[in-house]
Amino acid sequence: MPETGPHIRIVCINDVYSLENLPRIATLVARCRNEDAADLLLTTMAGDFVAPSLLSSLDGGRGMVDCLNAIPITHASLGNHEDDVPVDKLRERIAQFRGVWLSTNVLGLDAALRLCHVIEVSSRSGEKVRVGLIGVVMDEPSAYHSAPFGGATMLPANATAVSAAEHLLSEEHCDAVIPMTHQSIQEDRVLATMKTSRPFPVILGGHEHKPFLETVGETQIVKAGLDADHAVVVDLRWPAAANDGARRAAPRVEATLVPVASLEEDAEMRARVDTHMRAVHALESATLIHLDAEQALSSEGTRHSQTSLGTLLATALRGAFRADAALLNGGGIRANKMYRGHFTYGDLKAEVPFDNEAVVVNLPGAVLAEAVLSSRARAPEESGGFLQVDDGMKVDAQNRLLEIAGAPLDAARLYRVALVRNLLTGMDHVEPLVRHAHEHPDVVPPADTGREVKVVLVEALSLRLFAGLGTFDDVDENHDGVIEPSEIAHAVARATREPASEITVDLLLKAIPHHGPAIERAEAEVARLMATSSARR
Repeated sequence: MPETGPHIRIVCINDVYSLENLPRIATLVARCRNEDAADLLLTTMAGDFVAPSLLSSLDGGRGMVDCLNAIPITHASLGNHEDDVPVDKLRERIAQFRGVWLSTNVLGLDAALRLCHVIEVSSRSGEKVRVGLIGVVMDEPSAYHSAPFGGATMLPANATAVSAAEHLLSEEHCDAVIPMTHQSIQEDRVLATMKTSRPFPVILGGHEHKPFLETVGETQIVKAGLDADHAVVVDLRWPAAANDGARRAAPRVEATLVPVASLEEDAEMRARVDTHMRAVHALESATLIHLDAEQALSSEGTRHSQTSLGTLLATALRGAFRADAALLNGGGIRANKMYRGHFTYGDLKAEVPFDNEAVVVNLPGAVLAEAVLSSRARAPEESGGFLQVDDGMKVDAQNRLLEIAGAPLDAARLYRVALVRNLLTGMDHVEPLVRHAHEHPDVVPPADTGREVKVVLVEALSLRLFAGLGTFDDVDENHDGVIEPSEIAHAVARATREPASEITVDLLLKAIPHHGPAIERAEAEVARLMATSSARR
């Protein structure tokens, strides 16, 4: 058998919003390191892991990065949802990550980000190859809520990848360049066909929530899909170098999609995951809305009539996206229940059980009015498409939309409307929305550019809860400009006549519309108090 050149193995995951499969990924990585070992093992995360999830809404992605460090993940790149967390929190996660964080087309976000990483790999016989890694994230404006990454410079993803590859091939004398990308499969296919002096052997992709293994020209494109239900194991094997000094031939690439459900969990990683998830489990009983004795909140009949909970949730969604209006389909509000005293996160989970993606679209007033009217045409017969509207939208007894944001409806005006993205693609058959999306496909945000509804609502209702405690000065009892956890606890007790749980205090700290050293110290104090409480238990 002829002697072979270097062998690199890469374990690839992307778009991981849940920690639950990471104990199995740890097992897979250990197996890939020890069985038929390669000359080098890399592990990659192609974007969307700091956010969005309920845990990241509580800890800013700290738990996820801690688990990735423990696997360990050697290389990560930005996804569009990394922009969902405040830029100061993202910089903390960048500093926390122990591997190499690649950012080739986003410049000025953080000095710790690398434009590229060149690795030299030696085979057992001493043959060497130089491999360059780069990382690009989609530059589609609709994928972001505002100027991405705190106003950092964003260059075109594919053009920048090609330019960086040429530099690595010609100036750094790399034998191959491997891009990590976070963009649509269509854009990855385009990248695979773009002219470079040496084709990419493999593109390690993210953004899609389903797996892809396909070959375009001389390039393999791999994506593992959502939440590490699968991983892709890529083996790159170079042939032995020619004796005549010719440039080394391209590697042979083998990619295998590995379902992880059958793998045993790594016990240490499971313990680590469970520690981080305690905050989410504690959230089940955390009160998001306090109701006075005479108040009630109801989702009863939400598939055939406007309900108080439907109004509240739509209004919260509107505020979270700074939209003009918000719609929620009645079929997505499920518990059909009356609430008194309080409404908890556990109640929210029961009411909004589906992992739907909320987005903002520009809709003409006429389309919005037609959608509301059409969705309610079957009432009092139940319909999942019955649209719940926010408190700034006035609808008369004939279900005609009269006002938006408290002003008369302008049929020709484009309104920013927050809604569940799938309503535009046919969910619950709200025909005017589907028709408009079909006629104007540019108005439909790309998949996975929005945010999960429950995460948005938890943050919005926490902010609403904080607003009900009074002004900043009311909460800041000693007027030192710093809101301490104890002051939040006292404010909750005054406002609700109930003691505040640790998780409620933590939620409210996240909701405070103020950033800086004062709030950072308060958050650190919450962490200390929770650790002390856990030790007592």
